[in-house]
This record gives sequence, structure tokens and C-alpha cells, in this order.
Amino acid sequence: MPSEYEEIFSGNLLRLIRKQGKYECVEHPGAVAVLPILSGGDVILIRQYRPAINREILELPAGLLEPGEEPIETGKRELLEETGYHSDNLEFIFQFYSSPGFTSEKLFLFRARDLEYRGPPVEQGLELVRMNRAQVSEGLFSGLFDDAKTIIGLQFYLQGGAGS
Repeated sequence: MPSEYEEIFSGNLLRLIRKQGKYECVEHPGAVAVLPILSGGDVILIRQYRPAINREILELPAGLLEPGEEPIETGKRELLEETGYHSDNLEFIFQFYSSPGFTSEKLFLFRARDLEYRGPPVEQGLELVRMNRAQVSEGLFSGLFDDAKTIIGLQFYLQGGAGS
């Protein structure tokens, strides 16, 4: 597989490159999403504004991998920053590419249990939303969720993924 490329743009988050003279690709550092499950079985989601689509969405806590950071550490950091909950019990579920037709972004999905509330989220502008299985199921069927990582994580949750 040829690896020659031409850099078109390089920013703070990503790079746009042209591969093989014709394929425009976004190079992305990767990210982690966390499925936080409270002791009673409810999940914690966050509502936040996403500039790329110019509106708020309801999604799993998630964030970018920092250089040299292991995905599990990113998951712990993002869980605390975005929800105010800490967990030492993060379990890797699986990894997937968000949209391999144009980006290298790989997402690592973790389930977090034994959550310990440490205080309000560090990140501003986030609203925590607690949902039970019935609410998640209804939300999936009604189109409440439109973020791929969240839909994937919540489907895993509803299917009982290894004791979700």
C-alpha cells in the first residue's frame, strides 16, 4: 500500500493530507469514549454544544488521546473532566474507526463502573443526563441520539454487553 502523501493543512487537532495524488484524508490522533454505568444500572450521558453541527447533542463522555497517553488513562481523565465521576474500573469494550472513508480517527470504547462522584464537571457548558434502560431504548428508537460513538455504546449497553 503506497504511503506517499502531500500535506494540505495542519492544525491544532488534525492534518489534512492527499494520499496517492487523489485521496483527501484527515489524520486524527484518536479518541476514547466512556460508557459510565451507575451502581443501579443507569448510564450517565452529557449534553454539549458541537460547533461542527451547530447544535447540542446528547452523547457519551469522550475526548482526544494525548500524545503518549494510553487509551484507558484518556478514558479516566475524560470521565472525570466531563462528568465529575472517577472510576478505577474501566473495562475495554472494543475499538472502531469513526469513518475510515476519509479519516484515520480510531475510537476506543470503555465501560466504567464503580463510579465515585468527585464534584461538578471541570469542563464548562456540559449538562449531565442520567438515563435508565427504558429511556435509552426509547431514545435510540426515536432518534434522540445521532452521534455514532454514542449509538454504538448504548446499543452495547442495551444488549447487556457482558453485564452492562
